[in-house]
Amino acid sequence: MYKRKKKHRIRYLRVGMALLLMVLICVGIAFCVSSCRSGGEKAVNTGNIPSYTEASAEATAPVTEEPTEAVPVIFYPELAENAVRLSDEDDPKYAVLIDTETNQIIAYKDYNVRMYPASLTKVMTLIVAVENIPDLSQTVLITSDMIDPMVNVHASRAGFTTGETPTLEQVLYGIILPSGADAALAAAVYVAGSEADFVQMMNEKAASMGLRNTHFTNVVGLHDEQHYSTAEDMAMILEYAIQNEICERILSTYQYNIPPTDLNPEGIELTSTMFSRMTGDEMPNVTIKGGKTGFTDEAGQCLESYAYINGKTYIMVLAGGNSKWQAVYMTLSGYSVYCAGGAPYEPPR
Repeated sequence: MYKRKKKHRIRYLRVGMALLLMVLICVGIAFCVSSCRSGGEKAVNTGNIPSYTEASAEATAPVTEEPTEAVPVIFYPELAENAVRLSDEDDPKYAVLIDTETNQIIAYKDYNVRMYPASLTKVMTLIVAVENIPDLSQTVLITSDMIDPMVNVHASRAGFTTGETPTLEQVLYGIILPSGADAALAAAVYVAGSEADFVQMMNEKAASMGLRNTHFTNVVGLHDEQHYSTAEDMAMILEYAIQNEICERILSTYQYNIPPTDLNPEGIELTSTMFSRMTGDEMPNVTIKGGKTGFTDEAGQCLESYAYINGKTYIMVLAGGNSKWQAVYMTLSGYSVYCAGGAPYEPPR
């Protein structure tokens, strides 16, 4: 009897050990599969270069499964079959008009020839700043290094005073509306610590967008032989910008008021340099929604804009002009003639 019970115990013990061994094997297999999947995901992710803020936050931010926002993709446009080449006698020297729906050029002139973009540069400054500032309600200290050098070169400024601490939202409006060099430098220092490091981010952004003929040396658009672009590339940058809600809102604003401060007791009224020259609804069936101006002696008069016409979005870039008013007339006429089937703009007499 005792031997029979002992045999039963041994049998139960063997069965129990076998079951335990099977459980351990199953756990081991599950762990290996999980590790392989995790390692595979890391290998894929290392192929994506993080943005400036993503790189700094990667070490501390927890991994989430939430999908990230899709980045707008811009492709070089093609010449439409009936694209119109503007006359060499027309001012300005460089021009491109793009139908963004078909991604076709419908009017052009030396659109892929390198030129100096002047303050059209600040649209890229805006893009990089917006994509790397998580909270626009944060403030930045305005220093003399952001103001004095721009005064010395007679660059346009937003009007901030040394010691002021505007919000980053106010700074962004200051970059675009009055084309403020002080605001551009303030954003650069806040985001990257220096203008040089921010410029590197601008060039990296241009490369990631696939731009072939653009290189920046400063955030303002001051003349430099190595600071260049093309009318086509500037159009692509503007198209990318208006796909971002914040950038589009700023580029389409006529006026923005900054409340009074101790250092600026009257506040600052920021007015769009583009909308100070046109209302945008001068032509039938054409609504110019926003844009940016630029000028240096070397770049000439520059004007880029985007318009809504018959339910479609068009982008026009003009550069190398002799007259800021001629750039306005060409913009209004171009949208009317080539997009809306209307007549050229006739300035009031």
